[in-house]
Amino acid sequence: EGCNQYCTYCIIPFARGPLRSRSLETIREEVGKLVAAGYKEVVLIGIHLGCYGKELAKEGKHVTLYDAVKAALSVEGVQRVRLGSLESVEVEPRLLQLMAEEPRLQRHLHLPLQSGSSQILKVMNRHYTKEQYLELVEKIRKAVPDIALTTDIIVGFPGETEEDFEETMDVVRRVRYDSAFTFIYSKRTGTPAAKMENQVPEDVVKARFDRLLAEVQKISSEVCGRDV
Repeated sequence: EGCNQYCTYCIIPFARGPLRSRSLETIREEVGKLVAAGYKEVVLIGIHLGCYGKELAKEGKHVTLYDAVKAALSVEGVQRVRLGSLESVEVEPRLLQLMAEEPRLQRHLHLPLQSGSSQILKVMNRHYTKEQYLELVEKIRKAVPDIALTTDIIVGFPGETEEDFEETMDVVRRVRYDSAFTFIYSKRTGTPAAKMENQVPEDVVKARFDRLLAEVQKISSEVCGRDV
């Protein structure tokens, strides 16, 4: 729960406070209750899932998301474990190895892109570039060849030019996501982005959004068609 990231468009850190990680014991306990109730799949979710355990280090507890996944898998009777949204800068190599080797851990990662423009990502206070994101995708697919990748994309962030938008389209075409959640940027009162002067005109944003959605749906149909 909570987040320390402070992306310039997001109100969550102000609304929900700093990062807080629950214990491995409570995770195992809840998964056990779900399994006993007949649930077949358990999803580990969090506002900033990949940061799990970081603040626990102050208490001498050195755990990461990998340990949380192992805790969930250790529960007798659990059939499937899936990860929720995971920031790209926090994908552990050993987590990928576990995903490749453990059939109960679903081969799916939701990696928010938000924008394919390194310049826009910097203004968003996202801690990666377009090139770093694409390098990670390549590394992931090498470790887990049949993985499904999904994402979040924001269209019309303040200052986004046509060139910036085309950078996003380029990432979509190169990664070929199984599916993507696409959003039109909307102001959140109290965030730095809401006060930025170079807001993109509504008609331009809508036109870009329609283009992106059409491309995402076309690729998703082709990618998911492999299972028909």
